[in-house]
Amino acid sequence: MGNFTLPVDNDQVIVLGIMSALELEAASELSMFLDNRFRAESHPEWFEDIRHYRISMNQPFSYKSPSDLRFILGEAVLEDSQIWHQIPKINQAWVNAAHTLRQKLNLLHHQQLAPNLQTLLQISTLFDQVTSGPGLEVSNWARAVQSRVKNILAGNYTKPEAEPAPVIPAAAEEVTKEYEEVIRQREKRPPWGSRWTGTKPSRKLTLDRQTQDIYDDNGVSVAEELGDLRDQVMAMWLRYFPLGGEVWVDPEDGAAMGYIKGTATMVGWFGAAPEDNSDTVRGFVLAHEYEFTGSDVKDLTLSINLANSTVEDSSEALTRLRQILEPATRLNITDFGDLFVPVSEGEPTRIMNLHKNVWFKGQLPG
Repeated sequence: MGNFTLPVDNDQVIVLGIMSALELEAASELSMFLDNRFRAESHPEWFEDIRHYRISMNQPFSYKSPSDLRFILGEAVLEDSQIWHQIPKINQAWVNAAHTLRQKLNLLHHQQLAPNLQTLLQISTLFDQVTSGPGLEVSNWARAVQSRVKNILAGNYTKPEAEPAPVIPAAAEEVTKEYEEVIRQREKRPPWGSRWTGTKPSRKLTLDRQTQDIYDDNGVSVAEELGDLRDQVMAMWLRYFPLGGEVWVDPEDGAAMGYIKGTATMVGWFGAAPEDNSDTVRGFVLAHEYEFTGSDVKDLTLSINLANSTVEDSSEALTRLRQILEPATRLNITDFGDLFVPVSEGEPTRIMNLHKNVWFKGQLPG
């Protein structure tokens, strides 16, 4: 496999490249490992046999190559699969890691994983758990990435001045191109509560807590411009400015900016937010894992429940979840507050959008 590429800082290109290269290397090594095992059993057509079996069971099968990691991980967690019996040290922990890794890679392919060190640590840990059993060389790389990332995050690693920058894996090129437009749009209109990065909007409005109204520079109410969204926008802005305050609105798309503790911050929209009525999942997924218990949402990373971990009452959101989800359903949420059930293939579907005050305190921007 050659020299390991390791991060030296939070460079997005390097992070994306390492994640993508880990996927390709793991896929190559795992498929070769399986091919050798099957050939030793005089079963060289194992991929075609699996394909015919799935089709005979009326199950979808869209994979074209045995070196597709999604195929390998998807099959390996099924007890009726021939692959299940070929990978050593498969247990429930391995199955859980393989299932989670497959979902994370699906998010990566849809530009929904945050390209940062926290994500890289999570991904490299999963690769280590999945590839250590068969004794693949990529597991050494995954462990080296884990160690380096932990040291960087803990402040225990300083990039040597004489050390050359890490080589960007070839796999990064395609991945970063797909992420470029997503990142540009985020910089233009970041998640609510995040730092505003564009120019200051031209339309100045004043939010008045006493009158529960919004005024322009001439003191004329503009709340009627919002129509049915008046109360929704007022409530959102008052979360950021409980005593009232000034908000600047971009006249082109209605994006709103305000100063919070002196920092220009995205505080929502003057009107409907883009894709408000869509089921599209926006933003990058938080590094936490969640589960709907049947009555509450549990943060599996911190072992805390939503009902007693929010700034505002979360009972309305929990009631909605009880109506549509089964107990033990896994959940993810993005930094845009879009909640969804993770999937191993295809685009996930947004369940609802949640403000930072009705989600676990301190996890969403703002």
